[in-house]
Amino acid sequence: MMQSGKTLCENFFNLIDKNHWWNNDEYVVIGVSAGVDSMCLLYLMKSLPMDLRPKIVVAHVNHKLRSQSEIEEQYINHYCMQNDLNVEIGIWPKSDHPTNGIENAARNFRYDFFKKVMKKYNAKMLLTAHHLNDQAETIIMKLIRGSYIKQISGINRIRKFNDGFLLRPLLDLKKASLKRFAIDNNIKWFEDETNQELDVQRNRIRHQILPMMEKENPKVVEHLGAFSKQLNQLLGTNKELLLKLIKNLKLKNDKYNLEKFTNQSDNIQFEILEELLNPVNNSSLANQDTILEIIYLLNNRQKPQVRFKLNNNYYLDKSYNEFSIQKYKNNFISLSKKDEFVVTLNQWFSTLNGELFMITDQEIKHPEKYQRISQFNLSKEDFPLSVRMTKTSDKITLKNGGHQSAKRVFINKKIPNKLRKTAQTLVSSNNAVLSIIGYSESTILNSVNKRYNLIIKQKLLEGERNE
Repeated sequence: MMQSGKTLCENFFNLIDKNHWWNNDEYVVIGVSAGVDSMCLLYLMKSLPMDLRPKIVVAHVNHKLRSQSEIEEQYINHYCMQNDLNVEIGIWPKSDHPTNGIENAARNFRYDFFKKVMKKYNAKMLLTAHHLNDQAETIIMKLIRGSYIKQISGINRIRKFNDGFLLRPLLDLKKASLKRFAIDNNIKWFEDETNQELDVQRNRIRHQILPMMEKENPKVVEHLGAFSKQLNQLLGTNKELLLKLIKNLKLKNDKYNLEKFTNQSDNIQFEILEELLNPVNNSSLANQDTILEIIYLLNNRQKPQVRFKLNNNYYLDKSYNEFSIQKYKNNFISLSKKDEFVVTLNQWFSTLNGELFMITDQEIKHPEKYQRISQFNLSKEDFPLSVRMTKTSDKITLKNGGHQSAKRVFINKKIPNKLRKTAQTLVSSNNAVLSIIGYSESTILNSVNKRYNLIIKQKLLEGERNE
């Protein structure tokens, strides 16, 4: 049923009063095109009681796409001057018009301009005149395109925008109600003739598909609006529960518990990954096949360590009991000769992985202060000692006289690949391996040679946290 002008006004005022979206001393920006929808919105905002009415800023864009645009710009300027309203005009020069995708480019220019106006007036709210028919058209369009269900929900009444919010207060009103309201209140508006061009998909939906659906059911526009509200409520509930679940999975340093993740159902795993990948994809939904591939990799126990490229900026890292989404860095470690250095007795040195270590022949007074202490019996011929990058073929001497490769040490201790690449080895002058620093030491003990201590302090190694 079409609302009368009085009812429409009262409902609008009640909506504003109920939601307290602004204070009456704050600036609010209204996007006004000079079409019937935005002129009705401006009229309603201008008619608000003083205790509800904010400081209004009209933002109008001349896209330079139609000859009528100049007349519309002049009218908006004149209207605002007559009604003592702030007005900002944005001009989109023809020289900036692209040869393809002009609708999308025009929209980007328009909303970029709105952001600038909001910043100028320190406004936290932008209002646009989207209505119920716009909602129905959007849902049909997205169904035709085969979008994800999260996108089919249509237009939100309010959403975050820039440093504030974008509000559509007319979203429950049909186009016909707004036109009747404009006629009854002598509101002047301009028709955009390009809205009749059927080479644009939205126009075909507006003038052909939706009218056919209304013949089948006159309330189809209202039903599509109700569908959008219900779907948004379901998605909102789902998001709240999902964020709680993700919080439960989260470890330190933006890592996540792999076991807790894999204990979830496939559907929940999919939702978690889609949410985690949202910032990586600039808020656009991740490819479903990509998410399914990641689920397989995270659940594959045969590959405890995996690095999966998400795009040119991010990768997903699986490392034993954890996984995380990391940003690629340009600070790669060089494995050249310059990383080798000679160790001086009784002096602290730092490894690439952040451990502080020292070889000393002195008595250790407070061993509890240190993370790790190892002992070697060394002869004069073993000096000078030096540190170089670890090779996977490096072998630690065991107590039983056997040997264990650095590769096996890393596997047994579940050391992540990124730490393996920067591990360093302490060797004697004849290149005998004394220690893969912080991970394992050779057993070199006898009663003939002098005893030395290798002390390590400061950093708890990630691979040892779960031992």
